[in-house]
Amino acid sequence: MNLEKRCFKVLCLALAALMILALAGCGAQKPAEPGTDVELTGDASHAESQTESQPVSQKDSQPVSQTENSIEPQTETGGVIVVYFSRTGHTKPLAEYIKEELDADICEIEAKVPYTDDDIKYYTDCRADREQADPSARPEIAGELPDLSNYDTVFLGYPIWHGQAPKIIYTFLESVDVSGKTVIPFCTSASSPVGSSTENLHSLAPNAEWRDGTRFAIGTTREEIKEWLKQFDLKVTDNDMKDDSEIIRPSCVLVIEANGKIFYADFEDNSSAEALKEKLNSEAITVDMHDYGSFEKVGALPWELPRNDTQIATEPGDVILYQGNQITVYYDTNSWNFTRLARIGNATKEELLTALGDGDVSVKFSLEWGE
Repeated sequence: MNLEKRCFKVLCLALAALMILALAGCGAQKPAEPGTDVELTGDASHAESQTESQPVSQKDSQPVSQTENSIEPQTETGGVIVVYFSRTGHTKPLAEYIKEELDADICEIEAKVPYTDDDIKYYTDCRADREQADPSARPEIAGELPDLSNYDTVFLGYPIWHGQAPKIIYTFLESVDVSGKTVIPFCTSASSPVGSSTENLHSLAPNAEWRDGTRFAIGTTREEIKEWLKQFDLKVTDNDMKDDSEIIRPSCVLVIEANGKIFYADFEDNSSAEALKEKLNSEAITVDMHDYGSFEKVGALPWELPRNDTQIATEPGDVILYQGNQITVYYDTNSWNFTRLARIGNATKEELLTALGDGDVSVKFSLEWGE
């Protein structure tokens, strides 16, 4: 009898334990939220683990309207970003040097309505003339603007247009928040100084920590940029294996037209030639030229250019700066203290005289850009 009682108690305890386990299993299943349709097919536990362990990729989660100049922000604060606008390509190489030397992010500002060559022919009532003269002009930017929240330092690059930053830079500063960030402006020009272009940007972002603006000549090298960066408390990477040839620079030639004939001249590597490029990039000029000494055509320029005079012997096809304000095209030889601006390749005296003629001639000077 006692044995039967013991067995009965053991059986009751076992049944009670099974009931407790069954109730616990039912209580562990979380009910669906009201208004949510839940449908699990196949292996539900496998599907749930896949959802939790495989997040949506960054690429899939980005807006479809994101453009090429959009960038991935850094995940931690303290980063550096280079933001720049470069219509003719002079500012772009410098921005890329800074990016590579500091291992920074980079974003190019592009106009929603791109600027054409005619748009930047200064003093022709072109688009740039009108925008730079209009305090309220704010050209629209194409694509999305970068999220600057994770950056402490912003390098801001632009060319000089009529002595100031292009108005699209104003659009950028009014569209982002650089409060508390260090903004380091840099600009490019052949001869124009940085002037008041930086100070006139301060009011657009008064809560930023502005550094002095720096103007760089067209063709500034990587080493010059690297030396400039040393003044900032930023880590410069070791890029000794890189050289300036890695940056694709836009190139241009001097186009000379006279009496229906066209000649192409390669620019010299000096500040005089760079200044002439900047002037002609704004607008082509036509110079009334006359014969001198039976070896050249000479005429007055509408502006002064910096001089780099050296004693040289001219050859047919040389384009020379004389006294800083006159341009000459040589069809014969001479020796004097000049600045060579450019040289027409493979042009003979006879070919040049056919175009230039014996007397006075109107000669058009312009630029043609290549890749």
